[in-house]
Amino acid sequence: MATSPRVVALPWYQRDDYPALLKLFSDPHMLPETYDAWLERTEGVELQFQKAGFAVARIWIHPLPFAAWCKERNVSPDQRARLTFVNEAKRDLPAWH
Repeated sequence: MATSPRVVALPWYQRDDYPALLKLFSDPHMLPETYDAWLERTEGVELQFQKAGFAVARIWIHPLPFAAWCKERNVSPDQRARLTFVNEAKRDLPAWH
């Protein structure tokens, strides 16, 4: 029986949400200024993970739910919070086969 690929979670954003997310994040300098630049970079990262044998889960981050999630946990809406958020969401996904 083949083993399931390891799954890595990536934060994923909708084009319309991107400006609001940059305003929300405490570290907007960590992300490209434009959605198109972010998408190009992130699709490249996704491809690298896939070539290395990982399955990739695109986990959507929307401004209001993410802000509420951060407030509930009393954390800054930064890169660490984004990665924690997507990894928690990944655990709730059905098993990958």
